[in-house]
Amino acid sequence: MIRAVCGGTHLTVRGHAGHGQPGQDIVCAAVSALVYALAGVLQEKGQLARGDIREGYADIAGAGDCAREFALVRCGLEMLAGQYPESVEIGS
Repeated sequence: MIRAVCGGTHLTVRGHAGHGQPGQDIVCAAVSALVYALAGVLQEKGQLARGDIREGYADIAGAGDCAREFALVRCGLEMLAGQYPESVEIGS
């Protein structure tokens, strides 16, 4: 189960979806894509205050006016949680 906590300008994601075989799990891939995209856009805009991404864990904090970027990622995570409730859980 992937557990994500997202609020304001902070995101923490822990765990593995367990939806498919390691390396072929579409849910893990989708969550990873959202997390990497968030970190990338914050880095490009000079708004990445903290970015710790490793296997099964991500902790990202933004600086400045970047709440919209976090809201977009939270929306994507919520959609995944709705589609794969056994694999993704969102907290605040």
